[in-house]
Amino acid sequence: MLSRLSPAVIWLFVSAALLAPAWAPARAQDAQPSATQLLDDFRHYVITRQDELAEASAAALLARALSPEEFVGLVQDSRFGEEGFEETIRRALFVPSVEGVAAQLDQLYQQGLRDKARNPDEIARNISLLGVNQRGRILATQRLRSAGEYAVPQLVQVLVARRDPAMEAEAERVLIALGADAVAPISAAILKVDPVTQARLALILGMTRHPAGLAPLYELAATTDDAAVRSAAVRAVERISGEFREGLSPADLYRLLADDYFNESPSLTRFPGESHQLLWNYDPALGLYPTPIRTEVFHEARAMALAEKALSLNPDDRSAVALWIAANFKREIDTPEGYDNPVYSPSRRGALYYAVAAGPAMTQDVLGRALRDRDTPLARRAIEALRVTAGGAGIWSGATRSRPLVDALSYPDRRVQYEAALAVGEANPVEPFEGAERVTPLLASAIRDAGRRFAVVIARDPAVQQAWAARLTRAGFEALAPAATLEAAASVIAEAPGVDMLVVQGSGPDVQRLIESARADARLSAVPILGVMPVSAWNETRFAYQNDPLTQTRREGLSDDQFVESVEALSLAASGPPITEEEARRYASESLAVLRDLAVSGSSSLSIADAATRLISALTGAEGEVRLRVADVLARVGQRRAQVALADVALDAADDEQVALLEAVTRSVKTFGNLLEDRQVRRALALAESPDQRVATAAVALVGALNLEAGEIRDLILAVR
Repeated sequence: MLSRLSPAVIWLFVSAALLAPAWAPARAQDAQPSATQLLDDFRHYVITRQDELAEASAAALLARALSPEEFVGLVQDSRFGEEGFEETIRRALFVPSVEGVAAQLDQLYQQGLRDKARNPDEIARNISLLGVNQRGRILATQRLRSAGEYAVPQLVQVLVARRDPAMEAEAERVLIALGADAVAPISAAILKVDPVTQARLALILGMTRHPAGLAPLYELAATTDDAAVRSAAVRAVERISGEFREGLSPADLYRLLADDYFNESPSLTRFPGESHQLLWNYDPALGLYPTPIRTEVFHEARAMALAEKALSLNPDDRSAVALWIAANFKREIDTPEGYDNPVYSPSRRGALYYAVAAGPAMTQDVLGRALRDRDTPLARRAIEALRVTAGGAGIWSGATRSRPLVDALSYPDRRVQYEAALAVGEANPVEPFEGAERVTPLLASAIRDAGRRFAVVIARDPAVQQAWAARLTRAGFEALAPAATLEAAASVIAEAPGVDMLVVQGSGPDVQRLIESARADARLSAVPILGVMPVSAWNETRFAYQNDPLTQTRREGLSDDQFVESVEALSLAASGPPITEEEARRYASESLAVLRDLAVSGSSSLSIADAATRLISALTGAEGEVRLRVADVLARVGQRRAQVALADVALDAADDEQVALLEAVTRSVKTFGNLLEDRQVRRALALAESPDQRVATAAVALVGALNLEAGEIRDLILAVR
């Protein structure tokens, strides 16, 4: 930070130190100001609005690299104390040049408070204060509540030890005061402690009134042989939910709680904004103990553990299996690079292994969840498993009325569309089904369009439409025809292979309405949207979409660089990096292989003819081996337009490619009869007289397959004299 300051500012800082205020007359002789002096200086310069010196003081203090707890001690021992420091930070945060360093100091202070409160020795000291006097109890309770979950193990141990009834009562009171912070650790312990402690912990869970306590309470009521424990569990449930329902399955409750964790319910996240959360276990010899885990994979770990608990109670719970598989996929997706998950050993098999083992029915349940949540990475992992297991006879076996793999064909992300089409095509279902008509056109589209990105601009001003379309083009998108309204763009959107970016411009309310309308449209529900609006409207709505990674609003007047940055960030959040050339080639190759297999098999459910239009388009735009493979598939489509398009390309080709294409036309004619136009027949007859023996041979084979009348081949015969 100091390196950013100009020599003049540094000299000003040194000069100010020499001309110290009256409260620090000895400062002129300090070669190196102490941390206490720097903190005093920071407060003084913030109050007197000497902003550059305030920034320099804070930067120098940060450079001391004090630990968070050391910094808290520094603040607490300062002349102005914690209240004075907090007041200084509030002021500094309103000064642009000081805001950054002030935020860093505040972050260090807050972390120090947390670290100090969570220190086991500090927790033990505060628990001992509970039995001192009223003031000690109040102070200790405040500190223990600041410790949150970290305080629970020692408080529970007081109940388990049962050495001091008065202290046990205080521990109960504090655990109840902790509320939601006490639920997860107590839930981990309640089934493993003695009956007396079980009854007390049940009472505490009931007093928290947190629904996450219901599953262990119902299990406790169902499994205990102790009437007092069951009574306590029943009363606790009644406090939380109003009634105790006999026969309600604990397995179902654990699965529902796992689902809440999977959805990352804020009520289950104890340390929002922190890098780690806690997983809880209980060992009678050790007591309650936590395992820290990265926040990115905390919810998945809890969802998996609770789904496993549900399965241990009900082995036939298909929904629990699907939820576990989904959470395991999410664990892999969200794991930070290089992180060793403490509850998922590197030697354990990967998520795909378990998804494949579960079979297509349960994996389609995972896919259905991903589509509902608009979770593109999860959808792709589920489809990856389905491509291994889904077969024609059993692809819909066990499925409900919903068929997620079919729904995925209309999902806004084109990777998902292509991969779902490949999965269905490879399975080749034996029975026709609703939505089958989308499969082969998608596969044909992947041959040519996979690497392209399409965008649409919605704005009322034609000049704005053109300007934004030009920017999208420069950002690597193909801008489709812009429109004034979403309704006016409907036909363009419907005809495009997919929409990868939507830019909407207008007033604040107009942009919000456009975003809502787009999200209600199945084709646009997961498409990234950039909303551009006047500065005043943007200031009012800038936080409306802060938790939506697929939507971003920006003020008018964006530079080209800012626009590209926004577009790239949105695109990355929606579906990852753009489809690379290598990916596009892979999609094309795999799609061609599936299309050919479908054509050869004469699939009863997936018609290759549905792909004719896009295959013809791909044929004219493809080159080399891809063109020949497209021609091979198109030769198996029994439509006049297919044979005519194939012949046009063959007749215009040259050398080896022409020979191969003529052979494809011949296969089409032999299979479906002569559907060529007269002009093409005449050109085929002319090619039969080519000086290139290979071309002539291929052309004459085509002529023979055409089965022409005698008069039509007269010239060919007479030419051979």
